[in-house]
Amino acid sequence: MEASLKEHRGRVSDIKVNKNDTHAVSASYDCSCIIWDIKSHTRIMCLFESTMFKAVLYHPDESQVLTTGSDRKITYWDCFDGQAIRMLDGSSTGEINALAILTEGEHYVSGGEDKVVKIWDYDEGIQYYKGIGHSGAISKIAISPNQQFIVTAGTEGAIFIWHMPKSVLASKADNDMPDADQTVEGMPQTRSEAAKGGN
Repeated sequence: MEASLKEHRGRVSDIKVNKNDTHAVSASYDCSCIIWDIKSHTRIMCLFESTMFKAVLYHPDESQVLTTGSDRKITYWDCFDGQAIRMLDGSSTGEINALAILTEGEHYVSGGEDKVVKIWDYDEGIQYYKGIGHSGAISKIAISPNQQFIVTAGTEGAIFIWHMPKSVLASKADNDMPDADQTVEGMPQTRSEAAKGGN
């Protein structure tokens, strides 16, 4: 072990490291997220909110971090001054446990206690797609390296592989997205369809 950084007073729920392996951000149940300099082993800044943070990630350009937790909010934070710059209602019924973002940073995926996979436009802050299939809370989300698939794990013991909507893959900042809150294209809509291997 090279160093031990002991500033959180509660469980650390998530850690992400930046592209250059110089900084890291940690999320904790103590209502704080800390951005660290992992070369000098020091704290750069601390983000506070009245929530038990469950997930955190860097935007690909590393100018912002995205957090979520027990308050069911998705919050955008500025990495330069540590201020919350946007807060979205991520769910109306349950805590949000997991986040993942596409390589270009134009869309991200959330999931949690409401058992629904949701795809959001980053800049607009609008949920455009949802996927229904899990019977337990969604605990983890990952996006495949080629950006073609979303992988989600649930507390019921299931792992789902979802097709990324074609419009998300094709969209750029100057393209229009479809109407909000659509079902994710190519995703199973019931557990029975998923069990049959339906796309």
